[in-house]
Amino acid sequence: MSQIQRHSRPAKLRPKLVTALVMGLASALAVSAPAAAQQAKGKNIAYLDTIPVVQFVATMSKTFVDRAQSLGMVVTTSSQNFDPAVQSQQVDDAIARKADMIVVMPASEQAIIPALTRAKQAGIPVVVINSPAKEGSEDLYVTVVSEDFVEMGRLAAQAIEEALHKAGRDAAKVALVTGSLQEGVGPRRLQGIKEVLGKNPKIQIVAVEDVQWRTDLAEKAAGQLLARFAGQGGIDVAYGMADNVAVGIIHAAEAANVPLGLEKGKLIVVGGNCMKEGINAIKDGKMYSTESQIPTRTGTVTADVVAEYFAGKKPAKWTKLPVEIITKDNVAKWETPCSF
Repeated sequence: MSQIQRHSRPAKLRPKLVTALVMGLASALAVSAPAAAQQAKGKNIAYLDTIPVVQFVATMSKTFVDRAQSLGMVVTTSSQNFDPAVQSQQVDDAIARKADMIVVMPASEQAIIPALTRAKQAGIPVVVINSPAKEGSEDLYVTVVSEDFVEMGRLAAQAIEEALHKAGRDAAKVALVTGSLQEGVGPRRLQGIKEVLGKNPKIQIVAVEDVQWRTDLAEKAAGQLLARFAGQGGIDVAYGMADNVAVGIIHAAEAANVPLGLEKGKLIVVGGNCMKEGINAIKDGKMYSTESQIPTRTGTVTADVVAEYFAGKKPAKWTKLPVEIITKDNVAKWETPCSF
């Protein structure tokens, strides 16, 4: 019987149709359900995530576990708050328990490498979910299931430029409020943002604040940034690397009586991955855009990839998930899949 143990996360398309299209990737990747269940049944999976108090992570983890259990796998989950040492011990525990597979969301793209090496030496396959390990470590895992985070950074920068153009502003001060920069996601998105914005000398990145994906820390950091730059004409754009981070920025702006929107003198907020609160903020005109990174899709696809592996199918080293910019123009298309 399955168990979960947690130690210590063209025409407009109708929303239901979009949900089906988004989740269709999972079905396309997976072997037939009966075949997958037959081969995966009883396999012991050690699932190691990062910070389950963050809704995005919690939703992705729950979706993975639910899908894996539906295919007959037994899942043991462990978490840590971006503590690489704790995660390394969790990998060692999984090795000692002789898990059939480790599915890990690395707390640190670099620090996870020795643990992945030990898993490989022990003959335990690893699937990396969402947060890539450091480049060059591809021989240590079966596949990574994620979006292209450098591309997500480029798209965020394009959204910033588009918003500034619509606002009639040719120069801007931009603050970036990020997720954990020791993780594989944040640095790649920053790379993509800087690659695009760096081509325009009139757009300056004036601050980068790591808030580890937390709404409360984002609100605090944004409040401090707004106060710091108030005497310098203010900040033109604030980017929240996740929608809950962007909403933290919105809360800080509202508390400081800083108006939100595209008009001159107002703060433009750009989000990073679609969550219900971000979708609502776009509809309310408080946030310009976000992107279609959806945790339910990631969790489902990862579980199906694991089942495929046990059924003898070898996945590509990167199971890449598509991304699209979401603005008021297409928010209705994404409202259902982004509300979880």
